[in-house]
Amino acid sequence: PEPISKSVAAFLTEHIDSVVELEALLLLHANPMRSWSASEIARELRIDRSWPQTELQGLCNRGILNCQSGADPIYTYAPKSPELDAVIRELAGVYADRRVSVIGLIFSKPVDKLKSFGEAFRFRKDPGDG
Repeated sequence: PEPISKSVAAFLTEHIDSVVELEALLLLHANPMRSWSASEIARELRIDRSWPQTELQGLCNRGILNCQSGADPIYTYAPKSPELDAVIRELAGVYADRRVSVIGLIFSKPVDKLKSFGEAFRFRKDPGDG
């Protein structure tokens, strides 16, 4: 199979932090004329209802989704540029054909947050501890 394009790999690295986030994005991408509430997305993806709001807000902040806030916010697929839409369209095709490769890219990303969290608990030897 062809390698995943640089543009798709870069998009995954820059914008996608989890497989569930990717699945939510692709759900909205597949239904571009529909608006979804966070609870509808959670039900459709069979995930915990508390998850979508924070993750989807991140996609809104990155110019991928349109968000309407409220008690149960509403999300619509609305990439800020035709180029971004084209990369997401390509990603949807790649994910349909090569799911394991895409998931591998997501999991192989540097996890700066976890690394910095782990650093906080690293044991250091004080100079006088010999």
